[in-house]
Amino acid sequence: ENQQGGTMIAGILNVLAPVCAMVAIIVIATTFSTLVARQTRMVGLMRCIGTTRRQVMLAVLRTGLMTGVVGSVLGAALGTGLGAIAVSSGTFADLKADQLTISPVSLALTIALGTLVTLIAVLRPARKATRISPLVALTGQVASTKQAGRRRMWVAVAGVIIAVIGAAVVALGIQASDIYITASGSAVVVVGTVLSLPLLVTAIIGFIGKVSGDTRLPVLQLATRNLARNSGRSAATAATLFVCVLVGSALFVGLSSLNASFDDILGHSSPVDARILGVTPQTDTAQLTKQVKAVDGVKDVTYVPTLELTQTVDGQTKNIVVDVIDTKAIAPMVRTTSGLEDLDDGTLIVGGIYHIPDGSTVTLTGATGSVELKARVQEGWGAVVSPAVAQRLNGDTPTNAIMWVRSTGNSMTSDTEHALNTAIRGQEMMVSGSASASEQMSSLITRMALIVCLVLGAALVIALSGLANITDVSVLERVREIGVLRATGSSRKEIRRLIVTEGVLVAAVGGGLGLLVGTALGVSETLAMAKSAEGMTVHVPYFALIGMFAVTLAVGLAASLRPAGRAASVPPVRALSEE
Repeated sequence: ENQQGGTMIAGILNVLAPVCAMVAIIVIATTFSTLVARQTRMVGLMRCIGTTRRQVMLAVLRTGLMTGVVGSVLGAALGTGLGAIAVSSGTFADLKADQLTISPVSLALTIALGTLVTLIAVLRPARKATRISPLVALTGQVASTKQAGRRRMWVAVAGVIIAVIGAAVVALGIQASDIYITASGSAVVVVGTVLSLPLLVTAIIGFIGKVSGDTRLPVLQLATRNLARNSGRSAATAATLFVCVLVGSALFVGLSSLNASFDDILGHSSPVDARILGVTPQTDTAQLTKQVKAVDGVKDVTYVPTLELTQTVDGQTKNIVVDVIDTKAIAPMVRTTSGLEDLDDGTLIVGGIYHIPDGSTVTLTGATGSVELKARVQEGWGAVVSPAVAQRLNGDTPTNAIMWVRSTGNSMTSDTEHALNTAIRGQEMMVSGSASASEQMSSLITRMALIVCLVLGAALVIALSGLANITDVSVLERVREIGVLRATGSSRKEIRRLIVTEGVLVAAVGGGLGLLVGTALGVSETLAMAKSAEGMTVHVPYFALIGMFAVTLAVGLAASLRPAGRAASVPPVRALSEE
């Protein structure tokens, strides 16, 4: 079970690692695109004096390569140091300092992947740089962006169509209760939404601008116009936060639903709170019942006979132990009787671990006879026959039994399970309960939630860095515009508020879209799992999602503070003299 839990955590890390890579790609690509745009005239001059397109592309790629190598080396060194400190500090149970393992191969792979991610992100800006005409250096005029805007709009429309197709696939997956179809549809929805972000961001920002009015909220009105003026950059900036919040909200909905539904899932997969094994015909059952019922937290007990039989399926014979269950008698003792509906005098209920095909004919042989039964595969009960079948197989011969224990709460606690072990100590019996499984699952969910928070925190730091850089470049590009505002009476405080409003607005749009889409996809995945994990219900952690959205707004605010201060400090005279 511990190994399985570790595999689940590793699986979540494998899902979150590409999220960090995607956020990094968007940030790096947007930053390099902005830098290339600022150096358009310089690149045009280089083309005038004979620099080829290939040389321009190699120059940008070399810069990207150096950035990737230096950043990846520093990141790998810092990550290794933090990991070594965490292991050596003794913070983690059962993990000692002498178990610290640093793999040179893993570090080399990390650096290589970080560099590769950077090069992938730089490819598009590098191609943009090669398309800059030498005439830019002579005329100072940049080619019209109308065609680029039209191309971006068509891509956005295609993204909407792709997202709709993905939503249809998600609906199909929910209907078929197939998590793989639902996951595939979710991936298509995410790709389509990312492609359509320029359209969505422009529409939302335009709507906010109309609602704000011209005079009631002038700073917000001006901020929406500035963002809508460069919809491509605004969409790219919002995309980083969109991806982070989308993945986080989807995972939080899934984990919260699993945590809230775990008792019900456990009740279906393990309907008996605890079983005491080792009850023989010689056991004083009256005394044992008295001892067990005296344990605090125990509601009631019953005894279920077990038979040691021989099974024959398709000519192959092996031993099997079956429980003898009277459905009506055990109903008050179990969490659910789901799976026993087909139990009758001609049926054998078996779990999948018995490798008996559903619907096959099974011959059971006991002390007093043989019976042919039809197998029905149902999980949670082991192998089960009815009392009438047991009478034909074993007659009145005394048999071993299992004591079933029902606890007083929604599920058995570990304290009650420990007390049961204490009560039967020295009687050659063993307690098998669900409390340990519940504790392990609760611990696993907590660890997974912590890992999700840590990795998404790292992704948000990447997003914050990118948003700050892009806002900084935006301020540098608008020095003359800011100077005009200062010369016409705008105070430093208003300029600062304008830049901060732009940053928070982009964060709100990206985070809000991510929250809506991520929550919807998380609910869809949960609904698709409802059939395979019986008892699974949807639970939306509203406070956690609101907290995540608040953190997103804080990222937008923090990223815009330094550029806002720089914008507010621009003197009007210097700004008005800018060409």
